Amino acid sequence: MPLSSADQELVATMKQREFHLKRRQRAADTIHYELRRHRVLMVGTVAVLVAGALLCMLAAMRNTLPDTWGWWRPALVTATLGAVLGSYIGQSLLHTAYGRKLLVGKENRVREKYSADLHAGRRWLQYYYEGENISGYVPQILYSIEGERRFDSVAAALAWAKASRRVQTEVADRAMDRFTGVTAQINLAVIASTDQFGRPSSRLMRFVISGRPGVWYVTTAPESPKVQEFDHGRIALLTLPTESGETIGSNRVQIRCLGTSFSTIAELYRTQVPGYLDGLTEEEQQRELVYELTLESATADNWSEHDVVEFRDRELPEPDL
Repeated sequence: MPLSSADQELVATMKQREFHLKRRQRAADTIHYELRRHRVLMVGTVAVLVAGALLCMLAAMRNTLPDTWGWWRPALVTATLGAVLGSYIGQSLLHTAYGRKLLVGKENRVREKYSADLHAGRRWLQYYYEGENISGYVPQILYSIEGERRFDSVAAALAWAKASRRVQTEVADRAMDRFTGVTAQINLAVIASTDQFGRPSSRLMRFVISGRPGVWYVTTAPESPKVQEFDHGRIALLTLPTESGETIGSNRVQIRCLGTSFSTIAELYRTQVPGYLDGLTEEEQQRELVYELTLESATADNWSEHDVVEFRDRELPEPDL
């Protein structure tokens, strides 16, 4: 039985998704290649300049060398030493403020060059079918319908993909590692919430991570409108991108007021958000309300990857506050 017109349209959009994701992956691979090549070129240029300078010095001192040495032996040794020394200097240059500025400038130019492919692919990372994100099943669905011609509907192919899905521990561990790596670099997120009338609002808020996977803390003043919005329990969050474009996002977040004083998490803010406590007086710290964010799941995105982290099956011990 052929696919229905609705399923044919779904399969067409799935193909389009895979096409854009492949273009996005190729663009990301090209960016990484060009940046590596640029680093090698910078180090190589410094190495050649240093070796050339030493050879010029050798040429100027040629009359002082014994005739029995010839010219090629000293030149070979000098060029080798110059290349090694130049490579070391070039590598050291990359870690200076000027070197980092050159690399960032090159990275911005390359990302701008391929920005169309990167952004076009990013919008396809999540693919929804009947309100469910099925992005992880799309390749299997396409293969079973287009390749094997095993099913005559997307729903049947999706049910088969879910039933045959194996628990991929390595993939889950990699996603968790990426999530942990990103959260270790950032402490600022856009937290969206709604009021009693369903009107959304967003605010940049500093957060700290606890010792439990997917559990964060934020604080707010008791007179803030965020208090009532948080009490409704409907929030979503998105962290600001890191230098490499990595973000953490989630719309499956449980939030609750702990009813404890700010002093219970003050040390977390002191170590994870340097200078944050300097902007709060002792009185303000005593009045701050502490909220716990528990992520049921989250996405760890960058320009080329989209990993989903599930926290529901992980044991979350009670916090020691």
